[in-house]
Amino acid sequence: MASKALVLLAPGFEDLEAITTIDILRRGGIQVEVAALHEDEVTGSRGTTVVADTNLTLLDESRVFDAIVLPGGQPGANNLAADKRVLKRLQDQSVAGRWIGAICAAPKALAAANLLKGRRITHFPGALDANEAQGAEVTDEAVVVDGNLVTGRGPGVAMDFALALVEQLAGRETRDAVESKLAR
Repeated sequence: MASKALVLLAPGFEDLEAITTIDILRRGGIQVEVAALHEDEVTGSRGTTVVADTNLTLLDESRVFDAIVLPGGQPGANNLAADKRVLKRLQDQSVAGRWIGAICAAPKALAAANLLKGRRITHFPGALDANEAQGAEVTDEAVVVDGNLVTGRGPGVAMDFALALVEQLAGRETRDAVESKLAR
């Protein structure tokens, strides 16, 4: 059975991170559901409008996903961090030991959900101050996998971030197969 991932899009999401991640996950055979926070149409920080599969208001709270993925961007990351429904889903996902992915400024939502203490992460430079980082070990690596958490530095590593998620959800062979067809 294919893994299932929920990609949450907030107004002002980082276009490159969202579209690349959705695309790469689908290439890896992961069933991706894209949910906007409010309306089904949501516009990114660079002006790309996406018609989501659903919106968070309509998404059944009991639905289980193997991964919840948060693109960054501003004000998208702040919008994710300010949404109590997002924070609850992240906390439930973490308690269950299921995967969480956050790239660029999206670790702001992880901080708001109190999920960073004792973790090793990366994020866009300046996205989190020391207080927000909650004692997490912050690196300048492109992608960091720590336990059930995958973090990425920013738009320039969106493909590597998405491939890391594919590896965690579908295995190294699937990641390699997807990556081999990207001609990079």
